[in-house]
Order: sequence, then structure tokens, then C-alpha cells
Amino acid sequence: MHKNLPIMKLNIATVLAILMSIILLYNCSPVPISRVSLDKEDIGYWQRGTAIGEKIGDDLIVEVAYSHSDKKFDYFDVAIENTGEERALIDPKMFRLLDPVSGGRFKGVDPELMILNLEMKNSKRTANNKTIAVVAGAAIVAGTVAAIASDSGGSSADNENDDAYFYYGDTYLFTDLTPRNLPPMNYQYFGQEPLLSTNIRDLPDSEKVDFWKGFTFRKSTLFQNQRMRGLVAFMKEKNRTRSILKISTGTEELTFKFVYEKHKP
Repeated sequence: MHKNLPIMKLNIATVLAILMSIILLYNCSPVPISRVSLDKEDIGYWQRGTAIGEKIGDDLIVEVAYSHSDKKFDYFDVAIENTGEERALIDPKMFRLLDPVSGGRFKGVDPELMILNLEMKNSKRTANNKTIAVVAGAAIVAGTVAAIASDSGGSSADNENDDAYFYYGDTYLFTDLTPRNLPPMNYQYFGQEPLLSTNIRDLPDSEKVDFWKGFTFRKSTLFQNQRMRGLVAFMKEKNRTRSILKISTGTEELTFKFVYEKHKP
């Protein structure tokens, strides 16, 4: 029986080598390229190789293009201009993304709700950091007092030496531990620019309040000749192949159809 042990060891080593080779080859395989394109019937004009949807309803000019996706959401770049005399209330929560294949219906993500949730998280994180700072500061101060009391009879030279190792509590108590992640671009100009004119790498992370405050389409009243642009987010669906974006303009619903494609090298 012992004579078969080298053979068994050899077989296990061979199997492991084969598995490692398969894993390495899989990781070296080219990644499919994903593209989201607008249906030909809904194309209004082209901009730097990208089709932009453009339709008019209730004196509102609506422009739409797919922007990008992250782990949670699909984002569409939307601009709406009011050419009529009547003011128009635009609410992204009234936008819908339909999946004609699965029958799914997705409401536009409410930026105000996202802002509130993120601010609550930041507030909790700040409170936790301050609690840690206070506890750490109190412990350091207590240790400092104890050290001073125990060494009160020592020489001045020893006291000066010890001071080099003291860390006073105010260093921690008055330090804001909350990181500040300011947007790398001025969002005041974002709403005035053409669709897809902003590099998505210049946008703040969607886990930051700045993203939802400055770069999304937020509920607004548009007066005559006013234009607003922003990103509208919808929950991401992994196997989505087609979608229909519906934008309500009051009495009309403008639809834009999109196709999701993966090109394998």
C-alpha cells in the first residue's frame, strides 16, 4: 500500500498544476466590451460618435443619453429645456426604466433620499470618530497625570525627557477625522454643458454626498427658457439586454429605447 503513495502524490500535484493553469488562462482571457446604444428610431442627433435621443413634449425639449454604470446603478444623462410660457415641475422619481424582456419596472432613484441617507451615515461616522477621540484623549490625559504624580520628585532633566513622549488629549479632541472629498470639478457648470461633455472620471464617487447634490437631476421647477441637466440613476440589473426609458412631461410620456450589447474580442 505504501508503494502507491508516490503515485498518489504525483497525481495530486498534476491535478493542482492543471487547475492552476486553467485559472491562469481564464484570467488571461480578454474581457468582453459592453456598449449601450440608443435605438435608431429615437436618435435626435449625434455628438462625437454617440447618438443622443431628442424629443419634444408639452413645450419641453428632452435630451437623453446613456452615461455609465457602477456596481449599483445605471446612469442616464438627461437634459430638459422649457420653451413654453408655463412653468414645468420635473421630478426624477417620475421617470421609469422598463425591461421589456423581464417585465421589470424601475423608478428613478430619488437624489434627496440618497443625500439624506449619506448625510446620516456621515453624521454617525463623525460621532463614532469623536467618541473614539474622546476616549483616547481621556486615556492619554489620565496616563499623563499619573506619570506626573509618580515622577514629581524627579529631576527637571528627567521631566523634560518625559515631555517628549507625552501626547496631549487636545491633539485628538480637536482633530476632525472625517475625510473631506470635494468634487474635482465645479458642478455649477455641469448643468449648463452639453450631454456627455463631462468625463465620468471627473465625477465624485456615488457614495459621496457631493455626487448626488451636484451632478444628478434633482426635482426642480423650470421656468420659460430654463434648462436643466443631470444624471438619473436606476437600479442595475445584471442581465439587462434592453430597456425603455420613460420621461413624463406632464400630459405626455416620452420614451427612449436602449440596447445593451457585449462584444467579445
